[in-house]
Amino acid sequence: MSLVNIPYIPAGNFSPYPLMDDVSAMLGAQQTYELTPASWSKGGADVSVSFTLAYSDQYLFVKYFVIEPVVKATYYRPNEPVYNDSCVELFIAFDDDANYYNLEFNCAGTCLGQYGSGRDNRVYLPANLLKQIKHLTVLRAVPNEGIVWELSLAIPLKVFCYHPLLKLSCCNARVNTYKCGDELEQPHHLCWGQIESAEPNFHRIEYFKRVLFTLSETFSVD
Repeated sequence: MSLVNIPYIPAGNFSPYPLMDDVSAMLGAQQTYELTPASWSKGGADVSVSFTLAYSDQYLFVKYFVIEPVVKATYYRPNEPVYNDSCVELFIAFDDDANYYNLEFNCAGTCLGQYGSGRDNRVYLPANLLKQIKHLTVLRAVPNEGIVWELSLAIPLKVFCYHPLLKLSCCNARVNTYKCGDELEQPHHLCWGQIESAEPNFHRIEYFKRVLFTLSETFSVD
């Protein structure tokens, strides 16, 4: 399995008080990865999703690029069921940890965060930590295409509270990322690492992709 290298963004690349506009622009210049419909998904043919990852000494950066027919954002409190809205999700396990984090965001930036092993053994992350995640949403309608939206995220490393000494530099991890919308007019499930399952289940760590947080400032795939 190829190893995806996640680039390092030095602090000097930002102003002393970086805005999410700066983060969004920086991420927009990086290589993106495509999501494809999950094996069980009955929808999603008209949904397009890609994403990119980067990191700094203090943050994990993620940006999603989404096109879909309808956008929904109902939930606005941390740990509400945002997977029923227009939702993107990042699942990540550090090193060889059997447990992993799932961070799920609707298009308004509301986050549901959990940690544990498997779908049924999870605990919610503290809401006060999830509120520290910075986000920027850009949304527009495009004729004959649908609704185009981008979500840029700056996730403080403290959010990964079960890894209090976490340093991403040269850290190995396993990642999968998803798009869903369980209560949309056309429910769909897309994923980066394709999952072999007859029923909906994003919590299959064996299909996460391996990544390395490299000191390089560019993307590469070995």
